[in-house]
Amino acid sequence: MSRTAYLAVLTCFISALAWRGSAATVLVPNPDDGAVRNSVYTSDYFNLSYPLPSGWTEGTAGPGPSVSGYYVLSTFVPAGELNGTILLSAQDSFFSNGPSGSAMDVAVEFGRSMSMVDGMTIDRPPSEVRIAGRSFSRVDFSGVGLFRSALTTKIRCHFVSFNLTTKNPELLSTLVQSLNKISFAGDGGRTDPTCIGNYADRQHVLAKVDPAAVVPVFVPIPVRMIIGADGSVEHVHVIRATAGQRDSIERALTQWKFKPWEIDERAAEIETGLLIKFTPAGGISYLTDR
Repeated sequence: MSRTAYLAVLTCFISALAWRGSAATVLVPNPDDGAVRNSVYTSDYFNLSYPLPSGWTEGTAGPGPSVSGYYVLSTFVPAGELNGTILLSAQDSFFSNGPSGSAMDVAVEFGRSMSMVDGMTIDRPPSEVRIAGRSFSRVDFSGVGLFRSALTTKIRCHFVSFNLTTKNPELLSTLVQSLNKISFAGDGGRTDPTCIGNYADRQHVLAKVDPAAVVPVFVPIPVRMIIGADGSVEHVHVIRATAGQRDSIERALTQWKFKPWEIDERAAEIETGLLIKFTPAGGISYLTDR
């Protein structure tokens, strides 16, 4: 090999290593990537930080996300007597089987469902409250010796809920007050992608590569995508699937090309959803998010 050719190969190799190194450091967060550190739950995806109440700690991890895009983000419990719990959850509104409009719609439907349960009493009808400068819906209910409050806000087309359960109303009030310490500041200047439902349709997809079919089939696979201002797919989040299905879908969808979304006549980054279903014959069908 000539010296010139050797230097060219070496340059390419070093460039490749540099690209891989930089790519590895650019991590796009997903909804279930939040964690508790130093008694503070932080989610980069939702731009949210919640200092746990004094004497409380992280509880048992919940199940993985569901096909409908429901996440148990975390649970919190007191370190001593188990006289209360906090369940932090998120429901992807793209794939929800329930209300997908506003947080108040969710509270109204939830309150209606609870009022139909024998022995359950609605103590505070659905209402809008302000927490840390953000609008939340709130509904309180009680029964079988427990007092509960569900507080929900909408972030990036997800309904993020703090579900509080206690053995007495005084502790419930204390936990509700603890939510005032929530911070939505995050990294300050971040601008989240605009959520656009039903964008992965024939009208907006300019080019696509079908993922290879991977068993099991029949079960719809919910997928979220971040689409850049140039129409390229910047990130693929397969919400629930097998490892093989996830790899196949990610490899294919990162090659898709979309018609750029415009806001005020300027191309903008967006986030959208897609349901994928493999068929027994090895085919594939696509459904835009509901």
